[in-house]
Amino acid sequence: MFLIPPSWYSVRRTKQKGRGVFALHDIASGTIIGDYLGILMDPKEEDEERDGLYTMIGGLHYNILGNPKTTGIHLINHSCANNCDIYPYQGHILYFASRKIFKGEEITADYWLYAPWEHWTNCAMHVCYCSSTVCTGSMHHALSQFEPMEKLWEKNFGTWYRKIPGKYGEQLSPLKKYPQSIKKDYPTIYNLFGSENKPPTKYPETILPPIVVLRNKIRETGRRLLFPKLKMALYGVRNGVLLVKRH
Repeated sequence: MFLIPPSWYSVRRTKQKGRGVFALHDIASGTIIGDYLGILMDPKEEDEERDGLYTMIGGLHYNILGNPKTTGIHLINHSCANNCDIYPYQGHILYFASRKIFKGEEITADYWLYAPWEHWTNCAMHVCYCSSTVCTGSMHHALSQFEPMEKLWEKNFGTWYRKIPGKYGEQLSPLKKYPQSIKKDYPTIYNLFGSENKPPTKYPETILPPIVVLRNKIRETGRRLLFPKLKMALYGVRNGVLLVKRH
């Protein structure tokens, strides 16, 4: 279910990724994009070959299976340079804009899939086609990246982390009230990337600012950061590591 106005987005076909969701309006960082609704299911019953890539993990004991025949945030594609991310809230999974999203950009998320490193190159189902400069070619992450996310999951879900918000086989109902935005930044958890559709913002610094400052600049401007005096451009931050190109 989208929580942004219908006039802010459109769903259309892409070349390699099937349908995708595109912004028709600038979207400020932190804005709640939508709620991942679908059928509640036992995680043991997950079958991607049968259901496709429409399953979202919930708490410890349930997944949420989106319906590809309906319009919702389950149609948002994966990208290695995603501009929105997931946020656990009262037993639901919300998508929020991790940085400013520009009109015309595809709205993308990180699917946060895990597999051992040796399986990455042999996993045809989870090949990434985002074509970004920082694309890894896979939707997978290393196990070490899931540990801080799991802590956030448990903290934000609270009691819902170990409960099921309904019965297996039932549709997850929308919440009565939603937050409009996520204000906090989680620098050790969420990766962050500037738009490749917009020119970078130039900064005059001769010493690179702290990573917290850099993240805030990307979040609010939505752009990559160019430091001419340092002869470098910052594309983003992945797993706490700066992704830099020398100029």
